[in-house]
Amino acid sequence: MRRLPKYIFFLVALAMIRCSINNIAGGGSDLPDKVVLGKIFSTDDLPAANTQVMIIPAKYNSITDGPIPAALIDTTDSSGAFYISRCVAGDYNIQAVHISMRTRLLITGLTVSGDTTKVAADTLRLSGVVKVYLPDGIATANCRVYFPGTTIASQARATGYAILDSVPAGKIPSVCYVTKNDSVPATIRYNLIVPAGDTAVVAKPAWDYSRRLYLNTTASGAQVAGSVLNFPVLVRLTSDNFDFSQAKAGGEDVRFTKADTTELPYEIERWDAANRRAEIWVCLDTVYGNSLDHFFTMYWGNAVSVSASKGTTVFDTGSGFQGVWHLSETGNAIVKDATGNHYDGTPSDTAPLSAEGTIGPCRSFNGLSNYIRMNGTANGKLNFQENGIYTISAWAYADTLDNGYHIVVGKSNEQYYLKFKTSVPVSSSMVWEFVEYHDKAGWYISNSLPVIPSAKTWVYIVGVKNGTTQYFYVNGELIDSTISVTAADVTRNTEDDVTIGKFLSVAATDTAEGKCPFLGKIDEVRISNSAKNTDWIKLCYMNQKTSDALVKW
Repeated sequence: MRRLPKYIFFLVALAMIRCSINNIAGGGSDLPDKVVLGKIFSTDDLPAANTQVMIIPAKYNSITDGPIPAALIDTTDSSGAFYISRCVAGDYNIQAVHISMRTRLLITGLTVSGDTTKVAADTLRLSGVVKVYLPDGIATANCRVYFPGTTIASQARATGYAILDSVPAGKIPSVCYVTKNDSVPATIRYNLIVPAGDTAVVAKPAWDYSRRLYLNTTASGAQVAGSVLNFPVLVRLTSDNFDFSQAKAGGEDVRFTKADTTELPYEIERWDAANRRAEIWVCLDTVYGNSLDHFFTMYWGNAVSVSASKGTTVFDTGSGFQGVWHLSETGNAIVKDATGNHYDGTPSDTAPLSAEGTIGPCRSFNGLSNYIRMNGTANGKLNFQENGIYTISAWAYADTLDNGYHIVVGKSNEQYYLKFKTSVPVSSSMVWEFVEYHDKAGWYISNSLPVIPSAKTWVYIVGVKNGTTQYFYVNGELIDSTISVTAADVTRNTEDDVTIGKFLSVAATDTAEGKCPFLGKIDEVRISNSAKNTDWIKLCYMNQKTSDALVKW
């Protein structure tokens, strides 16, 4: 028999390679003549020699498709470089593993079109593990979970989940599962972040998206050393950290869980998809001090879910919250108390205007007639006795500095309040004050000196009463732990309701002081029947200020 010429064998071999690559890449008639090249580095920033690199079509299914052709696999040289010259045009991922160290890398979203595609240099990392919970009713014996565009897959376990180990750290574009009877795989999660050396959990399988939110209480973050219990964490969403098109129009599908997948209570203060901004309060049972590793998980992307937002579970009276007003309503609408006490506020006939606050919307007061009255609080749970135990806080923004007296929040001039006080000469006596009045004894005052108020600047002020001791905080820092007394032979007035922006009654000893209307903006007013400590107050400030130092995406 005559032997075929060598060039015939070459053409046959080339045709076989072309057929194999085109089949894996999804068909097509392009010649496998595109070059993909790049460099990979180790965790010590040295070239990662001896690293296996695979170029994998983005839609590759490791369960149903054949093995990756040898022509799409290379091993890096001493400079960490790889060179693959048998690609067809299309979308790919790069999956790499160091043959001895077993560190890994996944690069997604690579488009091959021209003759040569140069991949940006990247670094191998410690791998992670992914635990995927499957929907109820799935026949796990015939179910496999996989990541499209990779060779990573795992058989589901009888317990209703799958474990995928040795997963490159970073973003996995989609997580899918397929059963024996499925003609089309189902996507269970998009854009999953896998942490290096840790486990990513895909819980709540009816939701398309999830993201870990880390809490940084170290010196580089919120700078809080002690753990804080039952704390409402503020989560701000913007176009920089969240794609609003992936969620329902009002955020009804948003959910939060602890690391162990336990559901967390939350309250949406504002969801403004049109302007791509939202503020959400999430209650954590513990925020650990001096920690970088503590996280909780946010979920979204479920078209049939209904809202579970509920302020009363976040600002639980059992945790000490007795009145919480976000002040996010507009016009003459009732100002809702987020606690179960429902001490809702009624605006004055000339209602404070709505404005942008430090935490979503707030109220702007005109310094004359504007105020908000919390009906039913005169003799309720906010009627604290002398030398009681309570904390009162607010964010305040004074429009101007003058020689008057301006109430932020309080319960009459002769009971307790937070106030902005100035007098001539302004430069030496401007103060924020926390005051409790004692019957026929006078005003027990703690103030902000040496911190002097500034106009048109948001400030977080907190007064704490713990029996006979009294503390005043400004922007998370303890400023005054002393008490100065201004004597007065006046009966203590406990008959007024709590008000924001103005007293109900004229000050008993100084008609010039009047009802002390506030000129400026007020946001996030809270009253608790517990004495909050320094860690709690600092954590509030560091989390709630515009440049949030606590929550890290």
